[in-house]
Amino acid sequence: MNLFHRTPPAPDELEQLRAEKARLEARLEELEGDLELYRKQNQRIVQEAGPALQENAVLRYQLFKCQSDRQVLEFHVQGSRAEALAALNLLRQLSPALEAGTDLLEATLYLAHEARALGVLPAPLPALEARAQALWQAQHAQPWAFDPGRWLALRASSLLKALERQRQQAMQEAQHPADGLAAFDRGLAELADLLARLLQNLAKEG
Repeated sequence: MNLFHRTPPAPDELEQLRAEKARLEARLEELEGDLELYRKQNQRIVQEAGPALQENAVLRYQLFKCQSDRQVLEFHVQGSRAEALAALNLLRQLSPALEAGTDLLEATLYLAHEARALGVLPAPLPALEARAQALWQAQHAQPWAFDPGRWLALRASSLLKALERQRQQAMQEAQHPADGLAAFDRGLAELADLLARLLQNLAKEG
């Protein structure tokens, strides 16, 4: 028996194989057409999406830059507020607060002194000054005397505290501290920085 002998396919089987081959070739041609269509569609989508992708990249960069700028601003405001608080703390260390009520007496005496310097002495003022001076002397066993350096330091510290309260309020009302800082008047911020430097110099001189 010849093992390598192969019986040729019957005419019907041969016809079926030819039909199957033709069907597969048609299907292959159809798939290749679909692949070419998808390739063209993908190329069109990439072209159409190009500007959007580029714009998205620009927006992402701008967002990153805004976040970086916000961090810089927050760092700046923290540094400015720390400098202001340090100036106030240094002033308190060199000129500690007196007994309860003494600051009101001192403020009253400064008021009277300023009025006298300005030449404005309404009727109640001398009596007010005399009463404050008596209370002061009773507490300190000596009369109150005008101190120009302390007067300037108290005025500067009052202004700085008021400015810091406004800046803190602006930061609290904003969603982010940097937004509050940006909303806070730049001129007032510069004024606060100068007052802090003034207080530091006064504290060192005192």
